[in-house]
Amino acid sequence: MPKDSDNTKRKYEDIRAAYQEWTAKAYKGVRMYTDEYIYVRLEEQFYLKPKTIENILYYRTTY
Repeated sequence: MPKDSDNTKRKYEDIRAAYQEWTAKAYKGVRMYTDEYIYVRLEEQFYLKPKTIENILYYRTTY
């Protein structure tokens, strides 16, 4: 069984990948969703607060 830090790293990577998917969506070259909207969507998906999501995305966390 993987260590907790391995699970945490995997979760953080999944959050970052989901963020990249949302930011890649564009219409006529313009990004469709704001960062705030994406944070709320990720909050619903991963059961975390938007500030926590932001910290994970910008590597402000330790594990």
